[in-house]
Amino acid sequence: MVNTDYRIGAIGFLLHEDCILKGYYPLIPHRDVLVERLKQMGCKRKSDVMRLPDEGLMQAGVPQEGLGLFRKFLVMYDPRAQKMREIASVSHTPEEEACFKELYLLPGVKGTRAQLYMKAGFASLADVANASAEGVVAACGQAIARENLPMKVPLLKEARTHIAVAKAFTDKVEG
Repeated sequence: MVNTDYRIGAIGFLLHEDCILKGYYPLIPHRDVLVERLKQMGCKRKSDVMRLPDEGLMQAGVPQEGLGLFRKFLVMYDPRAQKMREIASVSHTPEEEACFKELYLLPGVKGTRAQLYMKAGFASLADVANASAEGVVAACGQAIARENLPMKVPLLKEARTHIAVAKAFTDKVEG
């Protein structure tokens, strides 16, 4: 099941230099304390954290100067309506449309990348969540070569980000 209201424990691996934009790096040193304190405060999911006032976030370990950045981080993986509307126009079969509805939840994934992931054997977020970054890159490279596709293999950081988000959205993490 896909749930974009991810568990608090997912912050621990989403907020990591292997899969986050550099602008969010200042939050990384606070992540472990933040996750633990948010759990102690009774937060179970992202939506619980979103409801906290600034004072509550600071109690949890977010520095005052990082409040806006942390709030942006919390919503950075939320699906964008405009992006999701594109699915009907780029998918060719009902099966493809169903796959794209999940794969489009990954940051930066649109028609071309979703199609490549499908051809490489990653037709759902669960498939991506259960893969390694190296495995995703290799499978995509094989699909490109096998079908002579005019596509590029994802970078390792891109694959790591997609795996982290897929794990978060499929509750493959505790807490």
